[in-house]
Amino acid sequence: MVLIKDADHFIDRPIVNLDGSKIESDKVVNYFLTQLKGEQWKKVRTLVSPVFTSGKLKMMVPHVQKCAENLDDVFASAADSGEMLEAKAVFGKYTIDAIATSGFGIELNSFKDPDSLFRQTALRMARAEGYSSKLDIVKFFIMIVAPKLSRLLGFSFMPAGTIEFFAKIIRQTVEQRRVTGIRRNDIIDLLLDEINKIGEDKTANGLKKEDIDVELAVISNAIIFFFAGFDTSSLTLATVIFSFLDKPVIQDRARQEIEEVVGDSKVITSDHLRDLKYLENVINEALRFYGITSNTMRLCTKDYRVPDTDFTIRKGMQVNVLTGCFAEECFFNPAELDPDNFDIKNNPNKFGFSGFGIGPRNCIGMRYAYIALKLALVKTITKYKVVKCEKTVDKLKFDIGKNYFNGGIWFKVERLEKENNFII
Repeated sequence: MVLIKDADHFIDRPIVNLDGSKIESDKVVNYFLTQLKGEQWKKVRTLVSPVFTSGKLKMMVPHVQKCAENLDDVFASAADSGEMLEAKAVFGKYTIDAIATSGFGIELNSFKDPDSLFRQTALRMARAEGYSSKLDIVKFFIMIVAPKLSRLLGFSFMPAGTIEFFAKIIRQTVEQRRVTGIRRNDIIDLLLDEINKIGEDKTANGLKKEDIDVELAVISNAIIFFFAGFDTSSLTLATVIFSFLDKPVIQDRARQEIEEVVGDSKVITSDHLRDLKYLENVINEALRFYGITSNTMRLCTKDYRVPDTDFTIRKGMQVNVLTGCFAEECFFNPAELDPDNFDIKNNPNKFGFSGFGIGPRNCIGMRYAYIALKLALVKTITKYKVVKCEKTVDKLKFDIGKNYFNGGIWFKVERLEKENNFII
């Protein structure tokens, strides 16, 4: 009810209050979809939603696939040398490259150039391990409980210079494309397409010029595309790798599906990715079972009386929806790591899974995420088998301070026999 049926009472998310901040980067952050409230959120979501339709996203598949190809070099070298790999570190480089090409029009190879200015700035912005300060927690606490004080102290939501760096890239890219007419069919092109539909009167997307700060909309949505997608995607891929290590039968079955769907095709298409149903179930089950995203938070925007009770949730109260509590009612084998929990034949209940959010404020980039996740996994297990190594932990224990699992997720790769190597 909170997330769907009566979502109009809980349309906002809890946010860090940046209203009134004079810092330029805070103005960009305050225009993130995750920060916007009520009607303004609806207007920007209306602008951005068409960018993430299946028809538009399929044009980005070649860009992301090119990044996935770089994984082959990494795994080939590791297979030959016996090197142990850390999953989040490997896939973190892939996800940065994928988002750079899809969202910023920049082609990187973070495996060959891990010290690029783009990657180093991205890691600082995401406050990745080794790129953050213990004082960040103190600053965030002050920004949440005393926003006026934080503004007086000059605290900004993002590390100094990071938002400005990416905003400059986006402005330069937008100007270059307007002058040259070059198109890549990436996030920037598609956002500009939607913005160009806005007129003095309501047009195709139902918006008017005064509804949207055009420059801020482009910059903020390109940056949130990175900020929301980088760490979550690499973390998700790491947990899928652990599921392959923990239950090799899942890896074997996923590989079999890839062979049946993709076959010997040298180019992976959006249709191929759409038809990889079991692989999608593997992704969802890893998110569900390891409990990375089991809590969905909303803010009550108007008093709500809980049906059949005398309890009223007051305006301004934060509500936490713990979807994991309903696992027994929603899945046929909830206590086990089992991708068939999401098989339609087993009647999974969508309300038991919040990997990409639920309701009108779910993750707008979900379809893109599946494209990037599936391409990485196809390239990982097509030619190689991921296996345990001496650093592989027996059980995952999440450390909220690190936003990762204690001990990491370590693995090795082995080449498959040639007869099983079905994709070039």
